[in-house]
Amino acid sequence: MMKFPSQVGRSARNKALRLCIVLTGVLVFVVSLLGLGYALKPTTGEMTTAGFDTIAGKTAGSTSAQVLALGEKYGNGRIPTSELVQVAPERYLTPDAATGFAALAAGLRAAGHDVKINSAYRTLAEQEELVSDLGLLGEGGTAAAVGTSEHGMAISVDLTLNGAALTWMFARAQDSGFSQTVAEEPWHWTWIGID
Repeated sequence: MMKFPSQVGRSARNKALRLCIVLTGVLVFVVSLLGLGYALKPTTGEMTTAGFDTIAGKTAGSTSAQVLALGEKYGNGRIPTSELVQVAPERYLTPDAATGFAALAAGLRAAGHDVKINSAYRTLAEQEELVSDLGLLGEGGTAAAVGTSEHGMAISVDLTLNGAALTWMFARAQDSGFSQTVAEEPWHWTWIGID
């Protein structure tokens, strides 16, 4: 007479195999919970400074002071647009950053890529609105804390970039004084100056 597997006694090997499978499942579950907890944990340090440490580290001499001069004079998000240069409709940068961006945009266009600026200088009010809409970078969102944004210093642009344009940016943006200062944002490029 035929017996079904449920009617057959379990061997020691089968019991050990089932135990290993259950323990593996428990281990995967625990590790997943730890990973989720780590991912949701608010970060501190360089994430909340939105790249200013990177700017200081990548520039030398007086260039660093020049990069942040208008922001330091007026305050983050408080620079009058009369002190800035329009690089696209309703998009402004500091004069030095605008000069660098003109060279960057020319290089992108010469390489056959479109140039579209989604964001540049942001006032404090615009920064507050973004924090409200997108959440803080250090808490899982994508906005810098109000008053700490590189956009508030009028030195950063957010660009629409396809894969080929992004590859070009990584290879050539530094030639025009721009660098990607927020690793999680491939669209965010900041004027750090040219040594």
